[in-house]
Amino acid sequence: MKKPTPVEDLVIPPQDKKICGTICVSQMTAVLSAVSLVYLTVAIYMPYTHAIASGIDPTPIMCTTTRAVNKDNCDWGSCGEWCLSKTPGACIQIYVNVRKNGSSLLLSECGSAANKTCYGIDQENAKKYHCIRDECKNLTGTFNCTEGKCINITDAFECAFRETDPPLKCSGRRGKITCIDVHGLFYCNRGTCRKIRTPYNCDRRCVDIPTRNKNVIVLSGDRVFLAKCAKLSQEEGGQVVWNDSGEEVLMLSCHAVHNGTSGVVAVDCINAALLPRSDISDLTNFTYLQYLYTSKATPNRLIAPSEVELTMAELIWRMH
Repeated sequence: MKKPTPVEDLVIPPQDKKICGTICVSQMTAVLSAVSLVYLTVAIYMPYTHAIASGIDPTPIMCTTTRAVNKDNCDWGSCGEWCLSKTPGACIQIYVNVRKNGSSLLLSECGSAANKTCYGIDQENAKKYHCIRDECKNLTGTFNCTEGKCINITDAFECAFRETDPPLKCSGRRGKITCIDVHGLFYCNRGTCRKIRTPYNCDRRCVDIPTRNKNVIVLSGDRVFLAKCAKLSQEEGGQVVWNDSGEEVLMLSCHAVHNGTSGVVAVDCINAALLPRSDISDLTNFTYLQYLYTSKATPNRLIAPSEVELTMAELIWRMH
């Protein structure tokens, strides 16, 4: 018969507890350190070395998104969480135009300044109507729909079209099933929606832009800056590039406009053009202003270069 072990021999001595605890902490530290090294190598060190090897130009350039494509199956994507989310599944592919910076101009001796903001649609924060939740049964107006989720664009855009697809009834007992996958531009009336066929034209709703007694018009995103100025000069160097002759209106497209110590500063300006003063009325709308700028005004590269001559390449934004 096996001799029983005394109770006092089963108790772990205090010094052995300290040794076990030290070993446990050391092993946990080693494991965490190894995981951190692997993660940091993939997420930080490798992208960093790729960037350094490619060379970094300290002069910033301008990237303009031309299109974004959602694909179900793709071998590369533009957006992801670090570099560990590469997958052959669904992704978004972003295409951009890369160009050099335009001119920074100083608008001097300006008066009668005015700002007009032409609000668009914030796709991220705009209210979305989910047809599967029966939220599309009372839609009225023009809606941009993506896979059954619709955004009202009636207040921001006025769309002209000729042909539509047969109507879809998003109201009633089967309305949410009928419209569960609606995709495209739709014109709706009390829940009955028709998909607008191409070609169609949607213009920004922005009226009553005050152009009276204005000889400089700067388009900056959703903002229109207007003023009566005596001259324009390069911000660096001070070379005068335009003087008011009283017979023309200068139009520019700039990244930003702000007040400086010596006047109004327009940053990254491109596509300067001169428009006869007689071609513009006291009040206009954004659509007609864009038409004058692109079709009637005469380009002037001496004031600000054209976007075409500054463009370096059309690239795809890939996640490496």
